[in-house]
Amino acid sequence: MTFRSLRRSIEASVVILLALLVASGSGQQEVAPRIDENQGLAIAPYAAQILQLAALDPVLAVTLIPDPWVDFLVAGALGIEAEVAVRPSEIDPPRRWPIGPWTGPNSLASAIGAVDPASLAALYRELKPRLAVRCRQHGLSIAKCDRVMRATGSRLSDRSVLERAASGSSSPITPTQRALARLGVPVVTVLRDQIRLFGIALWGPSWSVGS
Repeated sequence: MTFRSLRRSIEASVVILLALLVASGSGQQEVAPRIDENQGLAIAPYAAQILQLAALDPVLAVTLIPDPWVDFLVAGALGIEAEVAVRPSEIDPPRRWPIGPWTGPNSLASAIGAVDPASLAALYRELKPRLAVRCRQHGLSIAKCDRVMRATGSRLSDRSVLERAASGSSSPITPTQRALARLGVPVVTVLRDQIRLFGIALWGPSWSVGS
């Protein structure tokens, strides 16, 4: 797979939040199985069901997460951390809708907003042993991977993404942030809010979203 294929699936689903969730970078390393946009759309309902189960039993819910999703998560977060922000040279056109079952930004924002951040945080905690295995394959400790996940959350929720979505700001921005901004203000706003709540549930009130 390529990180560009991961970036294409950002808008694919609620899986965005499945541990900051299938977010992606733009590098080219072949580090994980490919999950393209169509696959992302196909697994979105399954991911939502796992998150619903996590509210009741995160230990059981985590057993339903396939290994490729874990590989995808680690690779995507590493890709986001490695991205370099550049000043865009042009205004991006908005994404064409519908995207899968979502008719526009508001419907995708509603799907993201329906995710329970506390359940997601519980799922992430139970997923840590499997994350540790994938992190070691990249030569990283679980503590380092955890910092990468925090950095991913900060980048996806950075103020520059909302500014880009709202006004076409030309401030430096990474490729993934730029792709996210194209989804529109409703999506960016609710994702930012959800990441903040997820981070607080997982890392405590001292954690904050990107400034």
